[in-house]
Amino acid sequence: MNAMRRLLEGAIIGCALVFISPMIAQAVTFAGTWAVSGRLGTTGSVSPVCVFRESGIAVSGTCKGPNGIGSALGAMRGTAIEWQWHVTRTDPQGYSGIVTFRGTLGADGVIRGSWTFAGEAAVGEFTAQRVR
Repeated sequence: MNAMRRLLEGAIIGCALVFISPMIAQAVTFAGTWAVSGRLGTTGSVSPVCVFRESGIAVSGTCKGPNGIGSALGAMRGTAIEWQWHVTRTDPQGYSGIVTFRGTLGADGVIRGSWTFAGEAAVGEFTAQRVR
């Protein structure tokens, strides 16, 4: 009787693993390096490379663009992410301020969404791709 029970328990555990494994493999993560590219109207653009860490739903790290560098802080919920880049200009062409990104990770692995620069009324679009 014990041998039959162990066999049945093993079969149940095996079936559970078969069903759970794909869900675990599909867990969304924003941790890593992302190349961001965005436009704001006809004159504004943004193109930092951001490196994120995760802790629960919190996202933190740094972003560095051609004209600025700074910390990044935000949150994620499912496939959605929002972060603020506290950018300090590194040359006269750069700007200092807060850039806010809001996006969703698509099935293709690309984050797409909108971004704003503090003090500007315009809203731009951006994409971000994971750097391997």
